[in-house]
Order: sequence, then structure tokens, then C-alpha cells
Amino acid sequence: MPDTPLWSGEDQASRLAELTAETRDSRKELPLRRDVRYLGMLLGRVLEEQEGKAFLEIVERLRKLLIQHREQPSGKEEFHQRLMAQARELIGSLSVDDAYRVTKAFSIYFELTNLAETNHRKRRRRAARLNSDQNPVEGSLRGTLMRAREAGKPASEVLAALRKIKVVPVFTAHPTEVTRHTVLYKRRRISAALERLDQLPLAYGEASEDEAQILAEITSLWQSDEVRLKKPTVRDEIHMGLDYFPMVLFDTLPRLYQELEESLQEVYPAEECGKLPELLSFGSWIGGDRDGNPSVTSRSTQEALRMARYRIIEHYLGEIAILGGHLSVSTRRIRVLPALSDRLRYYDSRLGEEHSRWKRISEAEIYRCLLDYISARLRDSREAPGGTHAYGSAQEFEGDLLMIRESLMANRGQRLAELLLDPLLRKVRTFGFHLHT
Repeated sequence: MPDTPLWSGEDQASRLAELTAETRDSRKELPLRRDVRYLGMLLGRVLEEQEGKAFLEIVERLRKLLIQHREQPSGKEEFHQRLMAQARELIGSLSVDDAYRVTKAFSIYFELTNLAETNHRKRRRRAARLNSDQNPVEGSLRGTLMRAREAGKPASEVLAALRKIKVVPVFTAHPTEVTRHTVLYKRRRISAALERLDQLPLAYGEASEDEAQILAEITSLWQSDEVRLKKPTVRDEIHMGLDYFPMVLFDTLPRLYQELEESLQEVYPAEECGKLPELLSFGSWIGGDRDGNPSVTSRSTQEALRMARYRIIEHYLGEIAILGGHLSVSTRRIRVLPALSDRLRYYDSRLGEEHSRWKRISEAEIYRCLLDYISARLRDSREAPGGTHAYGSAQEFEGDLLMIRESLMANRGQRLAELLLDPLLRKVRTFGFHLHT
């Protein structure tokens, strides 16, 4: 490994200027070019370590031939044909095993390039938010709202239009979707490392650590099977579809609404925008579509529904645990609404104090006590729907959360309510206890 990590060599003030460059500034593309170049260098290092220098030379020779072919100006057809003939000759000389390895090397290179481009789109979105005086990207939330305002549409009319919108992405177990989730997670970890490398000032040790992480992930990609070797069962397909919710959607959904709210406030600063409607819900065919697969039966559909319910309630339990970590509010310091105290007494009598650890530790931390009871009801809802202590519906669960929110809002806890309760309430209204339809 070289003494200096690749990403730490540049002047950091210059790098910061590149990351924050305006749309018209040509420097904005430099970080993307750097990432693509450095990722290619790291891949080359892995290929040499794993397969030897001779193999890397084959890959590099083929890559340079194809770059030459792409970059030659039109009108030089004879030269184009000669370059392609050389590439075909090189490929034709490979054994089947070597051809597979070369194909895999290029496949990983294109994956890494795609990750760099995705990271660059995130950069440009951040830069656009920094440079608020610039025209927003056409088609973005802010850009679309600005076009509406320029067309004379008030905020009330925009909100009326939003109330008519319902977007329902639907998951399907497409037979050609064979990429393994283990590969998807490797890509996500590389993406996370690329984002960290943009956090300036970047210390030598941080750059070295992230570069080592990327190298390890590329090595693992090279040594792993990139596709499933056995046809997935219906249950496997259900699992794969559900994995996208904790992987991406649970975190993304509240941020989407937050960005829309911020864009509305920015574009219509003098108007009362009001509460955003629910715009998004999800559907799935996995385990339920009758397209001729004999394994998809009524039992598999029931299983798909059960697994979806289990997944979303499991997520809510994690969110309630996080809430409990934050809401250490004590009645010795601040009041709560009487309705909240009444609800806690009701749960004390119905469930018993053994269900609330915080009731035994610090009875004054009333929100934590209530959250313990909410967790107990969620666990029953997950394990025994329709049971004595289970929630009868997601709306009943939402009612408990709303009571906590109202009590916080009424007792100088607005920041806690908006930061902690609002994102969870948005999820409950979107996913319910069913996750998707």
C-alpha cells in the first residue's frame, strides 16, 4: 500500500471549493473524476494481488483499446476497425476461465463507477442547497415548486394538488433480478466510505481507514459469487423484497417529506403551507401474484402478509427503544397532560407494572414508562395479532404516539415532538401494521 492514502493528497481547501462549486463552475466535475480514477486504481491493486500482474496487464490493455476506440473522432473508420480487431483478437485468445475473470473485472469496474456517480449526484444536491441563489435543478422538488409559483399558483393550490396525488411503488419478484443482497450491502458500504471521504478536513488516518475499507470490499466482491447459484424459493423472494425497507425506505421516507416541507417553506415563505398529505404508500406482488408459478399459493400469500407485518412492527419496536433513550423528561422538572397520566394508569391496571422497567427505575420519567407499555403491546401485536394486549389497529398505536406528541407540545417540548415523534408518525401513517398492500 502506498505511504499516502489516495484521497488525502490534495489541497483540502481546493477540494472544498470543488465540493461546493456552483453549477456553472467546471470544477464541480473534478471530485467525480478523482473518485473514478482512484477506485479504478484500487481495483487494479486488488486484481494484481488476487490474479497476478499478467492478468492485470490483459485487463488494462483491453481497457485502453476500448477507450481509444470510443475517443477517436468520426471519419476514421479504418482506425476504428483496427482497434476493434485488436480487442477481438485479445478476447479470442483467452481461455473460458480467463474470459470470465476479465468480464468480472470490468463488471466490478462499472459497479464502482456507478457508485461514484451516485455519490456525485448527492454532492451536487448538497451544493445546490448551499448555493440557494442558484436556479434549482429542473425536476427537483424545489425546482417544480418554483415553476408553480412563477406560473401564479399559490401554496393553497399546490397543497390541493398534492392531496390528489397517490404514488404507490410496487415490488415484484422479477425472474431476472438475481443480484445477491450480500453484493448490495457491499456496494452500500463502499458508498458510505466514499461519502466519508468528502468530509473535510480529512485526517490522514481517516483517509487511510476508508481506503482500506474500500479495498477490503473490492477484494470481497472479487472473491464472491455475484449471482445466486440456486433459484430462490417464494419465501426467499419475500425476504428479498422486504429487505429494501430497512435497507433504504424506512430512513428515506421521513427525509422525503422533510425535504418537501422545507421546499414549500422556502418557495412560499409568506404563506401558511399547512400539513402535508400522505403521498406515498407501497405495494407488492411477491408471494401473491398468480402468474403461473405453482409455488405461489394462498398459503404463501398469507406468509407474505405475516412476514410484512412482522418486519414493520419490528421496526416500530426499534424506534420506540430509540424514543425511550431520548425522552428522559421527568415530571419533577416539567408537567405532562392529564390525559397522558390517565393513559399510564390505565396501562398499569391492564398490563401490570412488570411490563414497564422504567416504572420500577424512575416513575417520574413518565414518557419512558408509557413507551415500555407501548412496546409490550407492539410485541403482542407482532406475535399474537388479535390477542388480549395487542393493538387492534395501527391507528390505535398512532393514538398513543399522538398523545405523547400533544403532551410534549403543550409543555415546551416542541423540538422533541418534531424531531422524534413526527418522523415515526409519518411511517405509521404510511406503513400501518401491513407495511405494503
